[in-house]
Amino acid sequence: MDGFTLSPIEPPLRSPIVILAFTGWSDTGTVTTDAANHIVDVLGGQQFLQVDPEDYYVFTDTRPTVSIDETGIRRLHWPENAAFAVRTENGDHDLVVIRGIEPNLRWRTFASRLAEAIVPLRPFLVCTLVARPAATPHTRPIPVTGSSADPRLAARYGLGRSLYQGPTGIVGVIHDVLRRQGLDLVSLAAGVPHYLSIDENPPATLALLRALQPILGFPIPEGDLEQRAHAFVERVNDASSGDDQVGTYVRTLEAQYEDDLDDEGTSDEQPGRSELPSADDILKDVEDFLRGSGDR
Repeated sequence: MDGFTLSPIEPPLRSPIVILAFTGWSDTGTVTTDAANHIVDVLGGQQFLQVDPEDYYVFTDTRPTVSIDETGIRRLHWPENAAFAVRTENGDHDLVVIRGIEPNLRWRTFASRLAEAIVPLRPFLVCTLVARPAATPHTRPIPVTGSSADPRLAARYGLGRSLYQGPTGIVGVIHDVLRRQGLDLVSLAAGVPHYLSIDENPPATLALLRALQPILGFPIPEGDLEQRAHAFVERVNDASSGDDQVGTYVRTLEAQYEDDLDDEGTSDEQPGRSELPSADDILKDVEDFLRGSGDR
């Protein structure tokens, strides 16, 4: 199957809900893939799909990484895409969690092969997770918006209609292929503070997991994620304390957040755009601190 290897799932899943998360265009700060990994970690999962990266990546663009294990041996890690069957004790649906890295090559083939793996499972619903930069402050709850192109699904789950037109990522391509197969599709998008260009954002990951509850019909155990989210906010506050420029910028975002709470949000595919000036320079110290390279 063009690099796709499938294993049988026994016993069959109960009308599964499919959750899709990919790093790249649709995932600011690995928020969505962190959410997918959390679901598998806390609920358990049987991996039934893996993808050979050789067919879909330019390794000078998406490079493999190395790490040193507990025995001191250097290990090589290739870009990975995988799917897990997750059996649930609550509700009427099991889960299929698919998480991976946006490919560099052969998107149509990748999406078609993924659809061939998903459709035979007869999913009840497919939910894609998105995280996008937004003009929102780290001191306020992370906004999550939901959308569906199907008015029936939008009404059932209280979602908006996606009207976006423009460039898309692998999530958009997979959406199109699955829609042509007649599957029901929805999307949840977290708005991540655009001035925190770092590799994690526990508050946004937590917000996505909580937003999934009405769709799944049961809450996902949070573990220590809430504590990690509080610690993250405290670290940002600590890094930015004493800087008047940073404080003024965040207060401006807070005021805008309160004013636009009901109508903030852009498409589930297009990163949010702020009308405020860029914070790249005035919050460089914050980013350095959170990466562990700051002096404070």
